[in-house]
Amino acid sequence: MINESVIRPKGEIEMIIKNKETGEEKRCFHNTVLKKGKEALASSIANDIGSSYNFFISRMLFGDGGTSSGVPKSVSTERNGLFGITRASKPVISTIDSNLLSQVVFTSVLDYDEVNGVTLNEMALQMNSGDLYSMATFGDLNKTSSIQITWLWRISFV
Repeated sequence: MINESVIRPKGEIEMIIKNKETGEEKRCFHNTVLKKGKEALASSIANDIGSSYNFFISRMLFGDGGTSSGVPKSVSTERNGLFGITRASKPVISTIDSNLLSQVVFTSVLDYDEVNGVTLNEMALQMNSGDLYSMATFGDLNKTSSIQITWLWRISFV
């Protein structure tokens, strides 16, 4: 039996907050690659894809249940859904990093007029199959019309 830790896709998320009142702020944090994501990788390279390929990342989900008393919750690899309500589901732009061909960058934007009045604290990459590939929690972020957030989610294979 192969130890699951041998499969080492890893991810890092950069959150770029543009605030009309205070300027730009950047935050970085890591994600957890979920069991369904690792299974999709194995199925992809084994050409075990069925009648259509649905393992690609199609959406970035944002939710409100990722903290407990303001502290980010730990994400188990067994999860396949957000802790709270999905407050936004955005398409992603996928780009392979030309300087690091084993890394893909998923980009999405929550614009000034989107998801206002919500405290965001969790997010996930959703495959076209509906399963989650990867998930992260972070400190509470109160989304207002003064804030636009650009998300750069990097997944590397090491």
